[in-house]
Amino acid sequence: MRSKRALANRIFTGVGLALGAGVLIALVLYVSKTVNLGELLTAMRPAWLVAGILCVPISQSADALTFYFMGRRIGCPVRLPACFDIAFIGEFYYKLGPAGAPVQIKLMLDAGFTGTKTASVFVWKMVANMVVYTVYAIAALLLRGLIYHEGIASAALWGVGILIALYLVVCAFALFCAVRPAPVQRFARRLLTTLSRKIRPLAKEGRIDRLMVRLGDVCDQLNAYRGDKFLLFGLFFGMFIELGALFAIPCCVYYGLGLSGEVFASLLFTQSLVMLLARIVVLPGNVGGAEGSFILFMSTAFGAMMPVGLVLWRMMSFVETMAVGAVWSVGRFAHRSVRGRR
Repeated sequence: MRSKRALANRIFTGVGLALGAGVLIALVLYVSKTVNLGELLTAMRPAWLVAGILCVPISQSADALTFYFMGRRIGCPVRLPACFDIAFIGEFYYKLGPAGAPVQIKLMLDAGFTGTKTASVFVWKMVANMVVYTVYAIAALLLRGLIYHEGIASAALWGVGILIALYLVVCAFALFCAVRPAPVQRFARRLLTTLSRKIRPLAKEGRIDRLMVRLGDVCDQLNAYRGDKFLLFGLFFGMFIELGALFAIPCCVYYGLGLSGEVFASLLFTQSLVMLLARIVVLPGNVGGAEGSFILFMSTAFGAMMPVGLVLWRMMSFVETMAVGAVWSVGRFAHRSVRGRR
């Protein structure tokens, strides 16, 4: 069973990466045929493009420092280089597909997190990610609608609105799991019991009990650190920096192409909508969804430079992330090998 699942994951990853490579190659060919490269190079501002390239390592470094801070705060003997392994190598595997979460948990254990505390930190990181995404997305809608009076296509608005509503529900569920777990568990058991009358897999003996044990574990993990305000402040502050650096990539690309007229904050918050909508597509790197969402929200800002902006953004946000993770992994392996020979 495990071998079949592993094979399915490899096929899924291979197909996703092949599609991603195909889309990127097609975009590069389109740009090479439709854009005057001489004029493009003349208009470019290299400093902004360098800043865009640095956004990925800054984001992942913020992630690593957040892991280190949380680990030290809860009493785990975590090592800083190993926390960078969690961020850089873990993100590499997240881009590949389903292997991301198991690999990152294994790296957390290797870094010095203990078993139960690993689960607690991992769950809190997921919750913080959803909360911060929601805050950025709501701020983007308010900024575009109330301050800049920029319209959003109705289909995109509905899609983003539904996703934000789902995120709010999940965030509220996580909050209740941390603060009032008993009512949540009672409601979940009633819901699962009702669904088991219609869904056969749930009706199997012991299935609901096993799900309730998992829910109880999640509640315990969320409840473990809800009273540590300094820990939660550090977690959410780090998450804002981590995601903000990723959302800043298109801003740097925009100014790097010599374009003007858009405010940095407007582009940054709009990018949060791009990333939120792209999450619907579960292929590696959100292939297809990322490109479509970027075109949907950023076409007005980039105008005729949209294809170039899209290529540079995907190169920095997707290809660079995998390259950085691969280089870091090789470097750490070489470092361990050298130390092992001494």
